[in-house]
Amino acid sequence: MRCMLLICACVSFSVSSAPTPKSVDLTQFDLPFLLGDWYLVNPNPNDSTENFRTIKLTLNSNYDFQINIQKKDYSVEHWQGSYTADNDTLILGMNSEDPQVYAYTGNHNLLSLNGVTFVKALSNTLAGIWSSEHLSGDDLMASEVEKMDLILQPDFVFLFRVINQDGEEAVHKGVYYTEDDNLVLIYENGEHSTRYSLTRDQLTLEGEGGGMYAVLNRVE
Repeated sequence: MRCMLLICACVSFSVSSAPTPKSVDLTQFDLPFLLGDWYLVNPNPNDSTENFRTIKLTLNSNYDFQINIQKKDYSVEHWQGSYTADNDTLILGMNSEDPQVYAYTGNHNLLSLNGVTFVKALSNTLAGIWSSEHLSGDDLMASEVEKMDLILQPDFVFLFRVINQDGEEAVHKGVYYTEDDNLVLIYENGEHSTRYSLTRDQLTLEGEGGGMYAVLNRVE
């Protein structure tokens, strides 16, 4: 695979000790759909000439990246460095002697590097159907929200519904992305950023400034 050959070529670069940019507000990140854990899986590793089972590429909002390649013998090679990107070009190894340049296209859960497609995956059990047990916060109380339902699909598509005390409901559909404990929902004409914590089958969402605090239980 062309992508595999290029990634293997880039792993020899040396990582610079120069500091990387600090993390940014995810809602201000220019290319949010690049963020996350991307996987390329060899469907037939035992019959393939490529010496890998899985490649994992992680792109962070501080412009750091990591690559883990699990080989056929299950050993893992790891490399990391810094990257930069615009709307159609991704450069890995900015601090190396031989930066690797990729033409890319993608969306919320697919990333094509030089024609080879990686799939984004969640690193935790965030995906599921969630329904509110407890709601508080100035924004929710001002809107008289009585119930909140949130569906987070593993393909990074969501449905968000709130119902007020009069039984009126508002529904948003769109796509989402995560980094660390940040969850960002993107929908038509808007986006919503929260911090989340997950304990077993309970999801807690907290908005900035105390505007929202929601505890939701897993339904499925």
